Amino acid sequence: MKVGAEPGRAGIEVRPGRLTDDFDRAVDAYLRDLLAAEATPWTDGLAVRLTDRAGDRLGELLADLCASLTGGKRLRPAFCHWGFVGVDGTPPGDTAVRAAAALELLHTFALVHDDVMDGSSSRRGAPALHATLLARHSCHGWRGDPRRFGAGLAVLVGDLAFTLAHRIAAGLPDSAARTWHQMCTELVVGQHLDMLGSATGERDADYATSVATLKSGRYTVVRPLQLGACLAGGSRSLMAAYAEYGGPLGVAFQLRDDLLGAFGDSAATGKPVGEDLREGRPTLLLAVAAERAGPTDRRLLDRVGDPDLDDDEVAALTAVLRRTGADVEVEQQVKLAVDRALLALERGPVHPRAVPALRALAEEAAWRQR
Repeated sequence: MKVGAEPGRAGIEVRPGRLTDDFDRAVDAYLRDLLAAEATPWTDGLAVRLTDRAGDRLGELLADLCASLTGGKRLRPAFCHWGFVGVDGTPPGDTAVRAAAALELLHTFALVHDDVMDGSSSRRGAPALHATLLARHSCHGWRGDPRRFGAGLAVLVGDLAFTLAHRIAAGLPDSAARTWHQMCTELVVGQHLDMLGSATGERDADYATSVATLKSGRYTVVRPLQLGACLAGGSRSLMAAYAEYGGPLGVAFQLRDDLLGAFGDSAATGKPVGEDLREGRPTLLLAVAAERAGPTDRRLLDRVGDPDLDDDEVAALTAVLRRTGADVEVEQQVKLAVDRALLALERGPVHPRAVPALRALAEEAAWRQR
């Protein structure tokens, strides 16, 4: 059975974009117009007059951001969309499109910076942005350190995405803006705990779950749902139902990510298998394995977090994860989390028009292959 396929659900292929094609196209159009509109103020509105050559260089930054926005799963905009519909069944309008575009920009910021922090070489089946910029520096034979150049410019592209996202969010109603800022803070705290846990070799299950809750549970599912609901005037009881549905589902999403990172197909995930082991991320997989491992396997697990692990060593570590039953335990936790999420969805005051889509999104998040 493939990683990501629950018994009885093997081969499932549910794409959130199929549920919200018109909305996705509207988000694409908004982002395209936003980035196109940025070009002229950059060259005409700065305090110093730019030469054509300098203006072209600024255009490259926008082009790099545009390229970084392509190829994603668009889960967060989908949850925002159906969070809006779940209030009273009304389709979302322009304000929700803007909020979804802001979510995509925020996610791009997070991914670009995450790749720099982790030193990840690929993203979505292509070179990570910092790697592309490093190669550009080397190709032109420019001066200085290509790695510093690639990392530095990638950070600036992420900063630009963050700036544009916040510009959009500043125009949202107060309740939505509060949800937005809370989500951004949770994302930063979750990333901080993730990096700290990698550095300290944290192998505690509760710690791993906290990271998954902040980095994924709230940022991927709960807050986008609540953002959409805020824009439609959703009730407190609906906000609570979205938290009860989205919290466990977001954790399941992160656990699936961890399983794919250890056992998935790199051709499908777009990332090298074993990258999390080289980074030593504080995952539930490693926490379970560390708790159950015997002396020999513990010595192998002590190698986790070494960026120089070769493919054979990564294979030995994934074998430990299987021997200890960590993979089976985490798969079981995914199923339990999805069951809790779907129960909350059925019990909550969610408009019937949104329920089938949110059920399908839960399937996509938990049982995906990439």
